Amino acid sequence: MGSLVRLWILLCGGVLIAGCGSLLPSERAEVLSPFRDYTDAEIRYSQAMPGVTTRPELFSLGFDPLVQGNGRMLSFIDVRLMFVQPNVPIEYLPDGLMKCLEAKDRCIGYAFEFTKTDTQRVGSFWADVFNFRKNRELQGWSFRAVFVLVDDVVVHKVSNGEPNIRRFEVKRNPLGPLQGAGEFFSDQLK
Repeated sequence: MGSLVRLWILLCGGVLIAGCGSLLPSERAEVLSPFRDYTDAEIRYSQAMPGVTTRPELFSLGFDPLVQGNGRMLSFIDVRLMFVQPNVPIEYLPDGLMKCLEAKDRCIGYAFEFTKTDTQRVGSFWADVFNFRKNRELQGWSFRAVFVLVDDVVVHKVSNGEPNIRRFEVKRNPLGPLQGAGEFFSDQLK
């Protein structure tokens, strides 16, 4: 009977050690958006045409700060501060932005930022738990767009982003669980 218990303990221990990688924490962060991925956001962005697309059409493409969220509403002054720089002559601005500057209060803007990231801790469970080494793998995408409208018609748009975020972070602590203990004790003495 004792050998059966030992065998059971060894079997459970082996399963735990083999599956310890799945015990590492993970994290997922998403700024909710109507877009499945970066390509979807880019396709819908390209459908907004300066001089043609109206505010309701822009909203129907998914760029509605009130319904979809994650958008900032910009006043004429915000748009001016965003695009007019002291070292760039105003004549270099695109025509749509010049229309905005001339329209003043009839000009508004919308700035959006959508991101989706997934962070996984990878590597050795024991090295991670005992604080010797923590490996993190981050994947995802981000998309930012700004639309400028005069009299409810898009006159200028600009976008940027990262279609394929892939980062790997390694944090090493040679002293393992003792790393940072000096800081901890000095904080306790204060």
